[in-house]
Amino acid sequence: MKRKNNFDSFLERLIFLNREIELRGKLNFNDLSIHSEDFYIKLFNHLLGLNLKNLNTVKPNAEAIDLLDTENKTIIQVTATCTKQKIENTLKKEVLKSYADRNYSIQFIFVGAQNNKIKSETFVNPFQIEFVGRKNIFLTEDILRVFNTLDVTSQENIIELIDLELPEMILLDNKRLKKDICIEMSQLLNENKLIWQNYGPNSKMAVINPLEQTTLDFWNFRKQDIFDNNDKILELFYKHENLFDLEERKGFAEFNEHAFSFVANDTTRLDSNVYKVFPKRFSELIDNILKGDEDK
Repeated sequence: MKRKNNFDSFLERLIFLNREIELRGKLNFNDLSIHSEDFYIKLFNHLLGLNLKNLNTVKPNAEAIDLLDTENKTIIQVTATCTKQKIENTLKKEVLKSYADRNYSIQFIFVGAQNNKIKSETFVNPFQIEFVGRKNIFLTEDILRVFNTLDVTSQENIIELIDLELPEMILLDNKRLKKDICIEMSQLLNENKLIWQNYGPNSKMAVINPLEQTTLDFWNFRKQDIFDNNDKILELFYKHENLFDLEERKGFAEFNEHAFSFVANDTTRLDSNVYKVFPKRFSELIDNILKGDEDK
């Protein structure tokens, strides 16, 4: 029963990590897969008895190599891109020639979305570094298979490691994700501000020619961009609402009220007591989140 419970617990955590990496990858937020390199160092050192080091901490963005074990002559690349092209692009890197000459092997750990057919592919390996797809590619199912062969104590040590590492890894990535989201929101707000200043009811064009059809046409056309931008801001928020604290959520609620009345006012003129103007504190909220991140 202990082995089964350990396996189920390990499986649950790996599935969670893969889902997080896959979801963030679709949104072009890839920090979690970067942070996972350090996690997989510890995990694979435990699983396979290796002594891996993160080469990116010594040489950022090290070409073709993420993790390195000089004792066991092993190179590992951790990637969320589970494709033949990804592997072959790595195998053809010039830097691998010197490792091939020193009898190193290279392995690939695929995180996030899995591609079970990848191990049956035939790969171009120009420098003939030791690499066999079925043996040197690690999918989630391979990690699980190795875990299942370990004794109970070793399994429990690995689960303890994951319980320590995973929450911190998710926390670090959430901070970065929140910043990236706020950067995108800030860009959308700045675009809205420019449109309002250049074509809105108080713009220079509107003040000089308030009743001219061209002025009205320009404003009616450009306000559609504001509608779209407001929708994008709110969509980003509701997808990632859990990243924001209670006070920040109140700011988004005020912005939501403004966005709703801005659209409603376009078809039915709202009374000034009903119409919700743009809440200045909302843009200040976004700026403060970004500034707070820079101060840390």
